[in-house]
Amino acid sequence: MKKWKVLIEKSKHFLLVTLLIIFTFCYAMFQGGFVSWFVFFTVSPFLLYAFVFLLVREEILLVEREIEPSHIESGQSAKVTITVERKTRFPFAYMMMEELVNSESLVQSKVQGANAVMFVGFKKKFSWSYMLENMPRGEHRYLGVTIVFSDFFGWAKKSVSAKKEQVILIYPRVREMKYAALQTKFDAGSMMSPYSIVKDTSMAVGLREYVPGDRFSWIHWKSFAKTQTLQSKEFEDRQSQELMLVLNAKKSPLFEEKIELVASILQTIVDERGDISFVSAGAKTKVFPLIQGNKQLDQVMHHLAAIKSTENIKFQLRDQRAFKHVATMLYVTSEVSDELLHTLATMVKSCICFVVADQSPIQTDLSKRYKQIQVVHVNPLDYYHLFTEVMKP
Repeated sequence: MKKWKVLIEKSKHFLLVTLLIIFTFCYAMFQGGFVSWFVFFTVSPFLLYAFVFLLVREEILLVEREIEPSHIESGQSAKVTITVERKTRFPFAYMMMEELVNSESLVQSKVQGANAVMFVGFKKKFSWSYMLENMPRGEHRYLGVTIVFSDFFGWAKKSVSAKKEQVILIYPRVREMKYAALQTKFDAGSMMSPYSIVKDTSMAVGLREYVPGDRFSWIHWKSFAKTQTLQSKEFEDRQSQELMLVLNAKKSPLFEEKIELVASILQTIVDERGDISFVSAGAKTKVFPLIQGNKQLDQVMHHLAAIKSTENIKFQLRDQRAFKHVATMLYVTSEVSDELLHTLATMVKSCICFVVADQSPIQTDLSKRYKQIQVVHVNPLDYYHLFTEVMKP
């Protein structure tokens, strides 16, 4: 049945043009006179063009898609340029090009120029551009492009599709934050136990073999000049460096705000030469141990760009051997409950629970019950001073 539909779709324009040629010729023959033959000779070039149009077999040889800029954050715009190379130089009257996507966000983000109608003449290679406005975070996929060729009056049409899959990755928006070293409370009277996020890089205590990902400033150039072997400086930790950031990926109205907060915290700490680990707690637990540089940070940002919310959270810290001795956990969520705090209290010795919510959660009884956990309300619209707010008694 489908084959018949495709055959009818391809032959209907050919039949239409053939019938128009026959009718105009018969009209001129039987009607006679100047007017009839004038109409026939006036229409004949267009009918002849449409007839040859249908006989020409067109193919798409190359499709290239360029997206600028290469790094796009949520809410930003992007310019998409499509370059197409066809097989023949036949001058089609009109071309209409349309992107094939499987992302609703891409369809909604398109503005004027996404579907282009143009005349390219005898060119075999041509291009057109359009803008994507206010792109949402996520992984969006292009499938290809469809080009519809048409004659002057739409009597003849043909459609050609070309596959060109490409993924456009929209990263979470990173906001600026004022940095300050964090401190957390232990359940041991009034003693404050500080956990610095940064190493004391003012004094090196030794040398070790260079590891890919070490910072450029850590390389000991004097030893390299003598031995021609890269070695990195070993610094003394101010306090325990066992710090971990955990994202609760449970579905909520403020899920995107949680992603932006996590991305901003990670970017701020890495920029301040901090060492931190990250765990994404969703349908599956994804662990990124020891994020020290931009290479590891890019991997986390790629994950945050593609992550989706889930109804059920499966997260067991004890299953991760690398974090059995975690000293301080930063837990980002949008809801706080007695069950959640009890779970966190059994996992780590100290924890800062960032609750992204429009209103501050009620936590008087919970704070007294779990003294090793500090619950901090985060305004989803403004968290520039979040680090300094945590430091307040």
